[in-house]
Amino acid sequence: MIRETVLIIAFIVLGAGYLFFNHIKRLKNQKKKLQSAIDDLKLLQGVSKEVSSKLEMSQLLPSIMEAFVRAGNVKKGSIMLYDREKDLLEIKTAKGLSQRAIDNVKLHLGEGIGGRVAETGESILINDTTKNSVYKDFFSGDMKGRPRETLLCLPLMFKGEILGVVTLDSKISGQQFIRNDERLLSILASQSAISINNARTYELAITDGLTKLYIRRYFFNRLNEEIEKSSRYRHPFSLLFLDIDHFKEFNDTYGHQMGDKALIHLSKIMIDKTRTVDICARYGGEEFIIILPETQKDSGLILAERLRKSIEVSSFVGLGHEYKIRVSIGLAEYRQDMTSKELIKEADKNLYKAKETGRNKVIS
Repeated sequence: MIRETVLIIAFIVLGAGYLFFNHIKRLKNQKKKLQSAIDDLKLLQGVSKEVSSKLEMSQLLPSIMEAFVRAGNVKKGSIMLYDREKDLLEIKTAKGLSQRAIDNVKLHLGEGIGGRVAETGESILINDTTKNSVYKDFFSGDMKGRPRETLLCLPLMFKGEILGVVTLDSKISGQQFIRNDERLLSILASQSAISINNARTYELAITDGLTKLYIRRYFFNRLNEEIEKSSRYRHPFSLLFLDIDHFKEFNDTYGHQMGDKALIHLSKIMIDKTRTVDICARYGGEEFIIILPETQKDSGLILAERLRKSIEVSSFVGLGHEYKIRVSIGLAEYRQDMTSKELIKEADKNLYKAKETGRNKVIS
């Protein structure tokens, strides 16, 4: 009887011990999951604060890209924005992609992974790109030489409108994306879409409606910032002052509609042939001005000459005819203790020299 009682007590103790240790194990797992969730929220809070503090698209998009790279722990990623006029998704910033891919990959809605995500507004998670039919079809079915990768593509949407997509692949850990990654990064995508929409609204306020270049008021704000930075850190910068040659005669001959087309044509070349850090603005009428940060006179001359030649050889079409324009450019490099007015006056003086000595040239 005593022996049976001891055995029963032993079983009870063992059972209680098992339940206790099992409970402790569950508590540890729950604590681990809770800590992981807290870490995720802290990460989201940090990157969201960093992203929401920027209003200019040129600064915002790289910041968003970096936030996704950190939160997703990936080697590669890209942000494509949807251009309604072109009806295309275009890469605006990327991490780990070749410049060729950045320049050439453009998607219609429904095309490829990014196009499908933009069309449906639903994210796509692929854990083996070599076996996914949509991915393979986009590359014409030829996957030779392409590594097996895990990929996550998320929509950037604001109030039901597609703004673009974020694509992430190649996790640093070598692991696959999981649904928790998708949920976490979807929150970041929603917050990023709000910031992108705010940046677009801000851009409308600081850009010229016709040319899409910065307006004069914004230019002066940035010029004063550049002068302050140069004065503090002794960094060089230069200024280009451009004017379309014989623009009044062009307007009188072909009409203001073609004159507007000429201004738009020039603006597109300016954006295409300058760096993302450069500030291109419409100064007034047919006059344009460009701030070249971290640029001495010699380097500024090279950029200005490249810009002048690009304008000279290019053309635009209107009313069934082809038109060309040319520009004169004045360059000035900032010197310590110069005011903004003095710097602009020097660039304007050199522009006047370019016009007086034959036009379609750069003078510094």
